Amino acid sequence: MTKQDREKQYLSLKSMFEANNVRKLKDIEKIYPTMVALDMGTNHGRYIKKLHNPESFTIKQIFKLAALININPSIIINIIVTEVMAKNKTKK
Repeated sequence: MTKQDREKQYLSLKSMFEANNVRKLKDIEKIYPTMVALDMGTNHGRYIKKLHNPESFTIKQIFKLAALININPSIIINIIVTEVMAKNKTKK
């Protein structure tokens, strides 16, 4: 895959975040998961697990993902906080 192809794929992820189409991180699970996992320095299975349990992302991983997608890390952090708070509400 060329660098230009990679950039196009990350641009599609960026568009999803900027359009507020990502309500939960698992919403991006099927969008180039192997490429993103490799670029983050993790394996595919671990990446998918983190998308389903976003509280397990480290700050460093959040910043890395944001850099790859070229978005502000606070966008990802806000999604994670909202998702975790919703999970905690349903547990009570």
